[in-house]
Amino acid sequence: MPYLIIEHLEDISDWLWLEYSHVAEWWGDRLVFTNVLPEERERLAKLGSVIGESVTRFPFDRSKMIVLDLQAEEELKPEDIEEDTIIVVGGILGDAIPRGRTREFITSKMERVKVRHIGKPQYSIDGASIVARLIADGRKLEEIDYEENPTIKLDEFSEITLHYAVPKLDERLLLTPGLIELQKRELGYTKADEERSDEELEAFFEGKGELG
Repeated sequence: MPYLIIEHLEDISDWLWLEYSHVAEWWGDRLVFTNVLPEERERLAKLGSVIGESVTRFPFDRSKMIVLDLQAEEELKPEDIEEDTIIVVGGILGDAIPRGRTREFITSKMERVKVRHIGKPQYSIDGASIVARLIADGRKLEEIDYEENPTIKLDEFSEITLHYAVPKLDERLLLTPGLIELQKRELGYTKADEERSDEELEAFFEGKGELG
């Protein structure tokens, strides 16, 4: 199994922590965070290995590295990945309209590195990491399903649209665990409101239909 590096480029918000935690569930002890500030080391070490240096400054053999970049010309394929491959993902919370920040902060600073995309959609950090894991496990990109910009109905009056793609496995959206609950808290939902919607959340995750 290859390694996955997340080049950490954001403050650790609640949303980012949920995404990082989800990545850790998929990559286990093969997950490495780079570009980590001293005050962030202890917290991120709960999820994976931590390196203060930026991946763009590593003295490693860059022929073993693959940067996932939406602007890359070639797609990531299972045959690109070997046991000692290092896949690099930008720890960037995306915008509704991609701004090419992976190219700006990572790819442009790493000569002789392989650069690959995982399709036209923009994924979240955990979504991209899951797709990379599925490809590392032998799936071709065209075999990986996803839903782009899914809208999640929270109740009769409220819904959120995620402005990125979410991978699917066996018809089930691999949504960031805890994300719906976080959005509800930010919208002022009470504990009773959350408990009342538990059955709807379960139905949603099982692909039975829309929330609400």
